[in-house]
Amino acid sequence: MNPNRLSDSAGVPWEGRELEENRFAGDDGSAPKEFVTAISGFRSGDLGQADVVDALRVSRLLVPLLAQLGESEIGANGLEVDKSAELSIVTVKAPDDQEALVVFSSVAAMQRWNPSARPVPTDAIRVCLAAASQLSTRVVIDPGSETEFVIRRPAIARIAQSLAWQPAELTPSVREVIERSVASESQVVNFELRSADPEAKLASAELEVALKLVNGVSPADVRELLERVSKYWAESEEFALAVDSVSIKLLAS
Repeated sequence: MNPNRLSDSAGVPWEGRELEENRFAGDDGSAPKEFVTAISGFRSGDLGQADVVDALRVSRLLVPLLAQLGESEIGANGLEVDKSAELSIVTVKAPDDQEALVVFSSVAAMQRWNPSARPVPTDAIRVCLAAASQLSTRVVIDPGSETEFVIRRPAIARIAQSLAWQPAELTPSVREVIERSVASESQVVNFELRSADPEAKLASAELEVALKLVNGVSPADVRELLERVSKYWAESEEFALAVDSVSIKLLAS
């Protein structure tokens, strides 16, 4: 026990310190109403991914902490025993082999995932700042629950900056880049932009570009066309900022 009431156990005086108010003191661990409304509307088809991201940007999230063995030693019985344990934030490999930060909207969703996880409340902006700082390009919310939703790199960056986000298929700058890339391509009649992952569960790439081609294009010409447009997109900073990943679908006239 510290005998000096004027300082902490490290000898640092209490005087002059200011304690920040705990914004989550009254939190009962249930999912934020804004998120519940948005994710329900999204799953029913009444709302889009942007509506869910908008709700998340102002929502409290729960970061799971798991005990991780620090130091160990061999006990008298010859078995390894813990000397210390540390709490660590959970990151996992996503299905697309990207680093993902795992968070939850409620204690119930976290307990279904791992009963031993310890919830730490924070806001989505801090979550996305943490993801960006440790190069996690995915934030997975409520994995394994009906409310599961994945935020990809472009949305993570926008939330971290307290900015609104639009899906790639609805972003004007993305459409403009693709228009420029096919403007001189005589084989391309038209193109469409679609979400390649409409459920926001990492089922595919983020954006699907459907290219409608004239009839009779040879396989060799198609390969060269795809190489040219893919190279154009890869060299566009606007495209890189707004699009996490892209797939191409070819349509006949």
